[in-house]
Amino acid sequence: MTDPRPYPERPKFPERPKTDQLDQRSSEWQTLSALPTPAPLRPVETERPAPQTATAPQTAPVETIPKLASWRKRIGAFALDFGVGLGASYLAQGLASLFGANAGAVDMTGYVAFFAVWLVNRGYFQSRPEGQSLGKWLLNIKTLDPETETSPHLIRSLARESVLSLFLLTEALLVPLAADGLFAAFDKEKRQTIHDRAGRTLVVEAEQGYHLDEKAMQFLQGILEGDAAEDVKSAARDLLSQAQRNDTVRDLSKQVQRLGKDMDQNTRSLRQQTGKQVKNWVDSVKEKLDNW
Repeated sequence: MTDPRPYPERPKFPERPKTDQLDQRSSEWQTLSALPTPAPLRPVETERPAPQTATAPQTAPVETIPKLASWRKRIGAFALDFGVGLGASYLAQGLASLFGANAGAVDMTGYVAFFAVWLVNRGYFQSRPEGQSLGKWLLNIKTLDPETETSPHLIRSLARESVLSLFLLTEALLVPLAADGLFAAFDKEKRQTIHDRAGRTLVVEAEQGYHLDEKAMQFLQGILEGDAAEDVKSAARDLLSQAQRNDTVRDLSKQVQRLGKDMDQNTRSLRQQTGKQVKNWVDSVKEKLDNW
C-alpha cells in the first residue's frame, strides 16, 4: 500500500548563473599565465671519486749504525787501558811498601789503585762527549749510545765497566774475557759483548784520536824499507851461517828432528790404541742392547 500522505516538497534555491563561474575561471588562468616562467634547473653535478694511485708500501725506518770498531782495535785499546791500570797498581804497591806497609796492605793498595784508575779511565772519560778512554783515543775508537748517538751517560758507562771489572777480579782471567768476547763474535750486527749489553753501548770508529796503529805501521815500514833493513837481514844471515857451522847447534837440530819423529810414531800408536778401545766399547754396548 502506498502512503496517502504526500511527500513535502523541498525548497528550491535560485540557480547561480553559469556566466559568473566562467568569468571566475578565466580570471584565474589569466593570473597564472602572468607569473614569470621558472628558470631551467641545472643538472646536479655528482662528485666523482679521485682516481686511486698506487702508493708505495710504508717501510719502517732503517736504523743506521756507524762503522763498528774492528777486533784488532778493540783488543788493542783494552790492552793499553789494562797496562795503564797495571802500571798504577805497581806504582801504588811500591809507595805502600816504602811507607812500611805489610804484604796484605800492599796487595790491597795495588787492587784499589788498579780499579780506581780503571773506572776513571774507562768509566768517567768514556761518558764525556768524546766517549774515549786513553786506549780508545790512541786507536781512534769510541763508546757510543745508539739511542742518542752520543757518548753514554755516566751511570751507563760505570755499569758497563763494573761488569768488566768483575771479570778481571776472577782468578781465571782469560775464561770470562773469552766468554765476553764470544758474545760479540756471535753478534754479527752490533758486536756487543756482555759489558756492552750491560751499558747498552756500541764501540765504533772515531775521527778524533792519535792514530797509533797507522803511525806504528808507517814506522815499521820505514825501518824495513830503509838502510837498517839491510843491516838486520845481513846480521840474520851471518847468525844463521855461524849456527850451521857450530857442532853443538847441529847436534841440537838433529836431536830435535829425532824427537819429532818419535813423537809422530807415538801419536800414531796412541791414535790406533784409542780407536781400538772406542770400537770395542761401541761393540760391547751394541751387544748389551741386542741382548736386552
